[in-house]
Amino acid sequence: MKCAVSDFDRTLYVDGTISREDQEAVERWQQAGHWFVLATGRNESSLRERLEELGDGAICPDILILNNGALILDKAGKELYQKTLDHHTAMAVLEYFDQADEAGSGVSLRDKKLNVVREAGMKTTQKVCDGEITLREAKYLEDILQIHHRRPDNPAIIDRMCEEINEKFPDAAAYSNVWNGDVVAKGVGKAEAIHLLEKMKGPFEEILVIGDSANDLEMIRQYAGAAVSVAVREVLEVSAEIVNNVAEYLEAHL
Repeated sequence: MKCAVSDFDRTLYVDGTISREDQEAVERWQQAGHWFVLATGRNESSLRERLEELGDGAICPDILILNNGALILDKAGKELYQKTLDHHTAMAVLEYFDQADEAGSGVSLRDKKLNVVREAGMKTTQKVCDGEITLREAKYLEDILQIHHRRPDNPAIIDRMCEEINEKFPDAAAYSNVWNGDVVAKGVGKAEAIHLLEKMKGPFEEILVIGDSANDLEMIRQYAGAAVSVAVREVLEVSAEIVNNVAEYLEAHL
């Protein structure tokens, strides 16, 4: 049995949908007895909402790697792995973002995602989620899987912020994902999640990975994976293959 791991946004989920070509290729892949895994920076509810919009059975992953690897679920939704941020580190990162700008941030918990703002009603660049709390209220949160910061006006700022977080906070790992910055516990990442999956559910005949953004970089590097042609430069540079879409990659390795 082979295992194919695909990033979601801008790799499989493009312009608000998953193409019929990609859906059919995933179905053929699974019908051949192989696993199809989604690895994303999204939280569970956000990903499931997008999949449900496509209709019943459009894509049925065998495993979900969520929050950049902080949470792994099986097909039935059973938790296989979870690693949360150290509480002190999480609060320090939220304060770092708050001092950097007035864009607000987001926090992913196991069952929901909340926007975090300095003051109630403050404007934020974060996407609408399951509620809003102030930075002061966030201090009472436990078990934060991931912190998000979104700056669609300037992705370069996100790159710089992630670099600074990785330098300043030894217990955190920050990944830039175009205009999103995702912060998880040190040692958490998509590549690490695939390693865990190998130990729990392997061995696999072959592991394929495909992605487009900086948070896909290490899994593509470690597994000699592929990049879609619209991937960021650093991902294109380390990829063993460059393809137009997920379907092309799966069909070549079926």
